[in-house]
Amino acid sequence: MTLEQVETFLTIVSYGNISSAADFLFVSQSTVSNRIQLLERELGIQLMIRKKGYRNIELTPYGEAFIPLATKWVALWKDTQNLKTLANIQTLTIASVDAVNNYTLAPLFNQHMDRYPDVKLSINTHHSNEIHTLLENHAIDIGFVFSQVRYPDIISRPIYHEYMYLICHKDSPYYENIPLDQLNPEDEVFLSWGQDFQHWHDRHWDTDRYHLITVNTGSMLQYYLQTPGRWAIAPLSVVQGICNTNEKITYYNLSDAPPPRICYQITHRHVKPSQEYALQLFEEELQEFISKAPSICPVE
Repeated sequence: MTLEQVETFLTIVSYGNISSAADFLFVSQSTVSNRIQLLERELGIQLMIRKKGYRNIELTPYGEAFIPLATKWVALWKDTQNLKTLANIQTLTIASVDAVNNYTLAPLFNQHMDRYPDVKLSINTHHSNEIHTLLENHAIDIGFVFSQVRYPDIISRPIYHEYMYLICHKDSPYYENIPLDQLNPEDEVFLSWGQDFQHWHDRHWDTDRYHLITVNTGSMLQYYLQTPGRWAIAPLSVVQGICNTNEKITYYNLSDAPPPRICYQITHRHVKPSQEYALQLFEEELQEFISKAPSICPVE
């Protein structure tokens, strides 16, 4: 059974007759008929009924049953021909929290794809605790989180920090270096940015009693700041990302700002040998990106 024979069969099925299939394949009708006869002889079954005086062919029950098998056979054959190419392509699986994937590191991922097309990126969004578990189980190769969870085989290191700002509608009555007592917590679109932020927030407002709404990803903030007076606090990369897509949103410094937001890179202590090269390339790109990105500051 050859690729030519199976593809010829599928072409006849697609066009409904031998003459159209021959035209499509740029061969004679006799060549098409001969390929099908050889295929039937090898399989030991009749695939098609050829009736004199009828242009279109009719499939036997065997022919109908052979269609999905033939389709899979062609796909598998083509995959085997691509094994050499596939072997030269690596996939680096990255898991990050929403703000990192959608705002901070999105330009890095684009840059990496352009520079290293043989390293395919698989980008996944999860919460910090989930990312630690995925890395511990070798389901991902590298993670970016905003909190540290102790695992014996996970290496965690701070790689950058970014400052936090008030973000709101441009028609809101807020201004640069606004005191916190001028912000009504009942107008807040609240997102907890980690333990340090939560402790800072709890010192100034009663977290349990107030908030207009609570969300759990940075990308959700933009949907609830369309009304003047509503406000949120977010790191600069998220703030700039939202402002770049919505001209009605702006941001201000706070007189008593939260502590900077720290991002941790986590990797497994025992790296898969097959991933060492891809991880090395990405690490070099990451360090260069952090040193130049305007919204974040490297951790020395």
